[in-house]
Formats: sequence, C-alpha cells, structure tokens
Amino acid sequence: MMIDKRSAMEQELTRGAIFRAVNQLPIIKEALDGRWKIELASANRTDDSWTRTQLRQHLTKLGANISTIASDNLPVIEAVVQFAGTDIDSFILGIPIPGTMGESSISFYHDNGQRGRARIYLNFWTSEGKLLATSPAFSGETHYTDITFLIFIGPFSFTDLNDVHTYGRLIEHFEDKWDRSVRVMTKPDETTVDTWVTPKNTRKPYSWSTYIQY
Repeated sequence: MMIDKRSAMEQELTRGAIFRAVNQLPIIKEALDGRWKIELASANRTDDSWTRTQLRQHLTKLGANISTIASDNLPVIEAVVQFAGTDIDSFILGIPIPGTMGESSISFYHDNGQRGRARIYLNFWTSEGKLLATSPAFSGETHYTDITFLIFIGPFSFTDLNDVHTYGRLIEHFEDKWDRSVRVMTKPDETTVDTWVTPKNTRKPYSWSTYIQY
C-alpha cells in the first residue's frame, strides 16, 4: 500500500488537471472497431489509477470498446502522461522585517496560489506492435489561491474547482470556462484531419507532425 503524502488540496488540483487533459483527447476512427485496452506511461505512478479510470470513461463516451483485462492480446491505446502535479505560485508585496535577512515581512498583499498541471497524449498500437497514430498533447490546469491584505484581512479564496471546501473561505469563484485549459495545435494552412473522433466542444486536431498516420 502506497501512502500519498500530498495534501488533499494538492491531490484535488492534480487530479482535476488530469481530468481536464483527458477530456480533450481525440481518438482515431479505427479505435471504434473491435476491442482495445489501455496502457499508461508516466514517470510518477501516484495518479495512475485515477488516470486510467478517467481514460476508460472518456474513451467509452467517444465510442471505443475498452477491455479491462490487461492480459488480452488486443490493440493498445497508450496514454503518455508527460507531467502531472502542482506548482506553488506566490506573490508578496510588503516591507522586510529588519534582522530576518528578508525571510519575513509585513505584507500589504499576499497572494498564495497553487496550480495543478497535467499534459497527456495518446499512442495507438496494433496488437502486433505497429504504431498507427499519435495524438497531440493536451494540457489541463486547475488553481486555488488565498489572498490576504494587511496581514490579517482575509484570506479571500479563489478556485476553479467546484467542490473545494476549505476553512476561511470568504469569496468563492466557481468553474472557469473549459476553453481556458484547451491547447489547440495549429499549422498555418489549418488543414483538418478527418480520421479523428474528438470530444464535444473541442476543435478537431489539425494536421501537424503528431497527427500523421504511420
């Protein structure tokens, strides 16, 4: 059993970012025929179970028939998680306290933020190990911020997660627009590729090196 040492907020931000990245991924039309299985490639396996579940739900919604038996000799949809985690994004406007070497200050404005970030793309393999296609990489992002004025006025909390309940929240900012985290890959001629099945409310992929059928 692996114990996750991240805070609940860090887990939620990371998994929210993974969720948003997954739900932008397209599949090739060949994936609508027959049964396929999912494989994951990630440097940190902490969120693999969550990622696999979100992928299975998303790909099923797009029309793919996903097997849950890993030993089956089936074509593979491989999800490559380039990164998934949280970053600290803080900003302080204040006056340093003498004698603390700048490590402490009287802050007029303190913005203490965290961002969840994830980027994922898909490889499509035949059961014989031939690469059929590679999707573009799509990113997802979430954020949570506490803002304090004049040391003690606050914190005012802002987030784009709709089910975060944290002590001290005075202001709530709910779900941002999805296209905030959409990364559209384009080429000057913007020639569309018709062999992809894309999620609703997401543009079709454009012809770029990562879209070429092998």
